[in-house]
Amino acid sequence: MPTAPGSDPTSSSPVGSVDKALVLLDVLAEAGPDGLMLREIAEASGFHKASSHRILQALAHRGFAVQDPSDQRYRLGSAPIVLAERYSRGDHLPALFSPVLASVSRSSQELVHLGTMDGTNVLYLDKVEPERTLRVWSRVGNRAPAARTALGRAMLAAQGVPGAALAPYAEATTADGGLVVPLDRLQEVVDEARERGWSAEVQENEQGIACVGVAALRFDGRAAAVSITGPAERMDEERRAELGALLREELERLGPSGFTVTGRG
Repeated sequence: MPTAPGSDPTSSSPVGSVDKALVLLDVLAEAGPDGLMLREIAEASGFHKASSHRILQALAHRGFAVQDPSDQRYRLGSAPIVLAERYSRGDHLPALFSPVLASVSRSSQELVHLGTMDGTNVLYLDKVEPERTLRVWSRVGNRAPAARTALGRAMLAAQGVPGAALAPYAEATTADGGLVVPLDRLQEVVDEARERGWSAEVQENEQGIACVGVAALRFDGRAAAVSITGPAERMDEERRAELGALLREELERLGPSGFTVTGRG
């Protein structure tokens, strides 16, 4: 019988009917878009057909399951996706990624940021500072051109933004008096990030500062990214590669469900 992700199959549920509904949701999710007949669902779950039918009707009432009248097959409804989307909105991302940020900062002893895309900019959602004496200053809520940041470059690479579509991101670097990133340069660094699985920028967003970043794609194709920031003097090429690998490892280990780390790594 299927079990929900993260559940303990040896323990009994305190509410049997709820547990059965969750098992059927898992069965429907595994079935994918082809769906299953009632008989197949009962066989996969180990429940009686009558019990499965009652639960499926209750799930359909709330949009968690649908039955196609043309073939009578049951499929997963839209409600689980809507719930996941609500929970994964930007205002929940700091809570979802908090274990990653804390672990990466502890391991690297550097400033760690969480960001998401906001138009052609990166929006800084959260940060964890190291216990080092020499720190880098930053502020949650700030925005910066995505093309100049490791966060933005990682997300552009993860989302597979093609060459021509990168033009607005390059153009955005001309508006604030900071370093201008030409389109060919942006294409180069995004391709590099996609190839090796982590992005970098060295003194392009802020003088004396270097960053590496890794993005994670959500189920809906949007992305979030985590970066490590430190003084350029202690962020040479070898160190950046080490930190890029660390970021990928921790995102894969501690990242929230519904997010996938992309690229080669």
